[in-house]
Formats: sequence, C-alpha cells, structure tokens
Amino acid sequence: MLLPQPGQKTVTVSGNALTQLEANYRVEKVKRPNLSFATFISESALIELERRKILKEARFISLVSFGDDTVILKDVRKDGRLIEVQIRNRKLKCISEDKFDCIHVGFALALPELRKQLTEKESI
Repeated sequence: MLLPQPGQKTVTVSGNALTQLEANYRVEKVKRPNLSFATFISESALIELERRKILKEARFISLVSFGDDTVILKDVRKDGRLIEVQIRNRKLKCISEDKFDCIHVGFALALPELRKQLTEKESI
C-alpha cells in the first residue's frame, strides 16, 4: 500500500459512489487515454467545488437580455449593475471584469439558450 506524499491525502470511496465514479471514469478515459483514476477524481472534485460556488453566487445574478454575441446580466452584489459577457469564436469573456473565467461567464455558460447557440454554431 502506498502512503500519501506530503501535501496529499488518501480518500476512500465505496458503494454506489464508487460504482458511479468508475463508470464515469471509463467514459472519460475513452476521450483521454492517458487519464489516471486519481486525476479523474481530483478534477471531478474541483469541478464540483466550482459548481457549488457558482450555484451559491448565481442567486445574485439574473439574465437581462441575450443576443447573438452578447449576454447582459444584472448582478445585485454589484449594486444591480449590468454586466456584459461577450461571445467570440465560441469563447465567453466578461467585459466588466475583463476575465474569461469569472462567475458571470460561469452563469452565462449555464444558460440553456447559450448552450444551444454554442452547439448550433459548432455544427455549422
């Protein structure tokens, strides 16, 4: 049995959770053959933490309008200020924060309308 290195922890997963994780790993492994199970679990945990953060902060954000290349959001944490997220080459950028990975981009990516539009552009 390998002991964790400094800065690492060992986690035990069993039962239904393990079965589901292994099934998801097999699907992902087809797309990324060099992916280890440990890396898959680490990435999954980080994605879940980010998802929870977005859900927590998203309650303060609402959709104002949606166009071909722009999503306008209202953020009550910023005194109800309007936030512009631009869509360029299937990439989103928050103009207000000058970032590609802020909560506003995450919120916009979660919008079904935007996911549909990005999927349609992909198939063109």
